[in-house]
Amino acid sequence: MNKIQEFKTFINLWLASYQQLNDILENEQKALEKRDYTSLEKLVSEKNILVNQINEQPIPSQAVSQQEFDGQLSNSKITPIKESALGKLNKARVFCLNNVELKTSWEELIELVGECNFKNEVNSKIVQLITTSTKRTFNLIKGFDPDNNLYNSEGNRSLVQHQGRSLIA
Repeated sequence: MNKIQEFKTFINLWLASYQQLNDILENEQKALEKRDYTSLEKLVSEKNILVNQINEQPIPSQAVSQQEFDGQLSNSKITPIKESALGKLNKARVFCLNNVELKTSWEELIELVGECNFKNEVNSKIVQLITTSTKRTFNLIKGFDPDNNLYNSEGNRSLVQHQGRSLIA
């Protein structure tokens, strides 16, 4: 197999993996929005397995020398899910971008990696919002709201006091 074909195979393998990850991330977001924790548990497990597989996927052996790689890594703007995937993609970057046959596929792969990273960040923010909302609701049920601050006569925020004591559950 020649070098170009080896890189085409590499890109196609990674495209397939990241497309699968993209689909999982979309389903994960839907499950989060619906609070479907049964589906979410399954999806998170699938996502973790797939990310591990992505990080173990090989790159063509003659991608670049270590010295070239170190220079590329410091200038990279690619942010895939894990650094090990980032390193592997960076090793192939220059070769793929400098080859007419590979450039379009490479750019498609990098765009998909970026989409996956963005969707993963969105899902992370949704989890954070759900967690914050759940904690706040629980605190309200207990009769304590640490975020319920009022402005005092000096214009500073202070905890609500009940009979001279802070409300503590």
